[in-house]
Amino acid sequence: MRENPLSKLLALTSKNNEIDKKRGEEKFLRLDFALDEIAKEIEEVRAEIKENNIPHLEDELGDILWGWLMLVSKLKDAGYVTSMDAIIARCERKYTQRVGVLKGDKSDRESWRRIKERQKEALEEECKNSVLEQ
Repeated sequence: MRENPLSKLLALTSKNNEIDKKRGEEKFLRLDFALDEIAKEIEEVRAEIKENNIPHLEDELGDILWGWLMLVSKLKDAGYVTSMDAIIARCERKYTQRVGVLKGDKSDRESWRRIKERQKEALEEECKNSVLEQ
């Protein structure tokens, strides 16, 4: 049975992150470096969006994914996030709530806005509760 490509990427980012720590080169350890690299890759994707360019575009989109996975790995190591699974689960809940009410008409923008506002309020409450628990 073939290993899930995302699982392989997660293992590779973890290994790369460990190598970065072992090497100790400061810039590779900084979160802002990871964010800057993602921003650069986004610009490269923008440049590759054209007809008959699928391999190049897919390659650059993969670079964004790699950069994001590396950022999450570093954030997890630094204690800023709990896990990749937690991020994905939170994202799934968020967009299930938002997209689930869409009808494909003019009311969609208002529905999206109301749900987004409720979600922000829930996040603030969750943050307050987590601070109180500490």
